[in-house]
Amino acid sequence: MKRKLWIRIGAVVLAALLLWWLFWAILIDEDENDQGLPETEQIEAVD
Repeated sequence: MKRKLWIRIGAVVLAALLLWWLFWAILIDEDENDQGLPETEQIEAVD
């Protein structure tokens, strides 16, 4: 009975850590994209 409890606790902790890591990876990636790319103007083609 105690073994099942520890397996369940471990699974919940592992899932929480993976979600936290994914959340931070997305935030860090967005920050790098915002800072790394200079804004460029769109130039319309003239026919």
